[in-house]
Amino acid sequence: MTRTEFLKEQTVSGKNKVCRRLIPEVTVANEKCSLPERKAKALSWIFENMPVYIGEKELIVGTRTFYEANPGNEDGHDVMEYSLATKIPYLNEEELARFGVDKSYMNKTHYTPDFGIILKKGIDGVLREVEERKKDASLHAVNINFLNSVTVAYKGLKTLILRYEDEARRLADNAEGDEKNELLEVANVCRKISSEPPQTFREAIQLLWFSHLGTIIESFCFINYGRLDVILNSFLKDTPREEAQQLVECFLLKMYDQADLNTSYLNKYSGQLVVTLGGVLENGENAVNEVTMMFLNAAGKIRLPEPEFNLRISKNNPPEFLDKAAELTISGCNHVSYYNDDMFVASLHNAGVPIELARNYGFDLCQDINIPGKGDFWLGGSLGLAAFLMEMLKEKRDFDSFAELLAEFKRRVAAEVNRRLKIYNLGQARIEHFAKGNTEVYFDGVKNHGWGVQAGAIAPLPFLSALFHCTIEKALDVTLHPYMIQEKGFFFGSSVETINSLAAIKKIVFEEKLYTLDEVYAACESDFAGESGLLLKNLLWNAPKWGNDDDYVDSIAKELLEFCLAECKKHKTHFGGQILGGIHQPHPVPSGAKLMATPEGRNARAPIAVTLTPESGTMKNGPTAALKSAAKIDPMLVQWNYCVMVNYFASVFKGNNGKEIFKTLLREYFAMGGLQHQPNVMDAAEMKKAQLEPEKYKDLIVRLWGVSAHFVDLPKELQDEMIARFS
Repeated sequence: MTRTEFLKEQTVSGKNKVCRRLIPEVTVANEKCSLPERKAKALSWIFENMPVYIGEKELIVGTRTFYEANPGNEDGHDVMEYSLATKIPYLNEEELARFGVDKSYMNKTHYTPDFGIILKKGIDGVLREVEERKKDASLHAVNINFLNSVTVAYKGLKTLILRYEDEARRLADNAEGDEKNELLEVANVCRKISSEPPQTFREAIQLLWFSHLGTIIESFCFINYGRLDVILNSFLKDTPREEAQQLVECFLLKMYDQADLNTSYLNKYSGQLVVTLGGVLENGENAVNEVTMMFLNAAGKIRLPEPEFNLRISKNNPPEFLDKAAELTISGCNHVSYYNDDMFVASLHNAGVPIELARNYGFDLCQDINIPGKGDFWLGGSLGLAAFLMEMLKEKRDFDSFAELLAEFKRRVAAEVNRRLKIYNLGQARIEHFAKGNTEVYFDGVKNHGWGVQAGAIAPLPFLSALFHCTIEKALDVTLHPYMIQEKGFFFGSSVETINSLAAIKKIVFEEKLYTLDEVYAACESDFAGESGLLLKNLLWNAPKWGNDDDYVDSIAKELLEFCLAECKKHKTHFGGQILGGIHQPHPVPSGAKLMATPEGRNARAPIAVTLTPESGTMKNGPTAALKSAAKIDPMLVQWNYCVMVNYFASVFKGNNGKEIFKTLLREYFAMGGLQHQPNVMDAAEMKKAQLEPEKYKDLIVRLWGVSAHFVDLPKELQDEMIARFS
């Protein structure tokens, strides 16, 4: 058994569970220092006290070992609290009185830091920069408190790393031969990176992992990796390539070492973090390198659903990049997605993002685009279009034509986007008072004027902050918006249900005049009850549907979605950034469970489609038609979020040079202006067998939306929904 095979077995079975402990009842609320420093002390306490664990044959070490109990859990899984550091109270009585509420649990996530910062500076470099910045006499209390909190957090990280050095040396004392030498090397690496910047590939990966560990202890999940191939390539140097490949495989396995935890309705660990690979460098040249290919090779060997791999496909990339990616996809690695790099860079730049920064985009959770360490596009606002359409139809149905209905819907969408962004910008304006040191103005607003408590004031993130550019320079926590780029995203959800509903209304009500809009809405309210309701449901369901390259419905989609996205361009953030447009719909089962029946013939509480993916059972003309429909949306209006997931029967790619078929399909779709593709390659029959004999299908990976999972780990309702997509 190879090292990678052994470590995968250890990872998937959760062997590191032996080192986990319930987080003790500890408080730092009474310490005589500022709120941000106490938040950092809570994090540092975890670094200094959580059990350290080095598993057999590990080359990259470090794992979370404190967790929170879940007494009602019957499946034997531990539960990892989303924000572990907030389990240690850090707000004192005076602060609780001023805020009027304990929202220390607030934790805005979806960040993508730049881990290249700490690899360049080293921990001591961060600490020195903070001390130098504190010499500025013009800094106010908020600035000083932030800088002090960074010092506390990174001294805590240093302690954690040195504890791992001690543990490695302790284990080495009782080991012999290769095992002893490997443990001593772990110890030496930890000693080095506890203070100095890394010099070798192994040191860089180890420090990057400890840094990431810090972010997810402070803020749990949804803190993503960014462009790891670009970040790590400069450290590859003369490292033997076989050794480097082994280190990358160990790194990927470490990213999945909480696999046995149950943290969501997925019945599994749901960190679902993203690695961005490929694309171009800031100067526009090809970014694919040896490390890129090492990650793809490791993904194919390990076959775990996390991390996700979001691949930026540029005309400047070498052919072996797409070749290897396509090989993974047709083999069933359904955690690989593809992005039209040239289009996304152009669209971001067209929206006002400087070209060098636009070329450096990476990914947040799902399909959310971010500029690692230089921006935070999540989240200016969102609007679920299907529920909004049903709200309109509830109060107004006296339209003389479909054009009149669509015009009214667009008018209401524009007004609602404006309303929601005004509310968001009010929140930004309030936090600006705090960031400028006008804390009394802020607290007066909270106490006397109904201002909501902002995460930036009550739940700072000092550890994460140092992994962003401008935070130490401006002496502000990342939650106080010190970014280099002030753009924010706004996304439109349940788009497919809305498009299909509008097409069905146009066909059945206004053209064929088989039913009135009153009758359609009443049927939706009753969830198509009775024989007459079922008859109407069937008529609506058989109306033209999105994803079939049918201009009847696609023209409605184009008009509505381009209008929605263009509305975003009319708005700025409080800090002057552009609102970026996106189309997004995750969580098809729970999101559908909240939505009433809709006029395309969908029943109440039924799952909804993922973003621009055809609804289950409606893709009549095959994957090519679905991609053609998506490519009709103007790509220059999308900068932030977009997804087309197509389910392919695995048999399509078996034989007949399936890899070349997929590559041709993707290239032609991107040439038409298509932006993104998430393929799912599998067979319904195989999934049904996996339900009956899960032990035989442990490596079966499925793409759910922007996240992937082992099929056998999912609850039955999600398994059934996935099977239905192939029906």
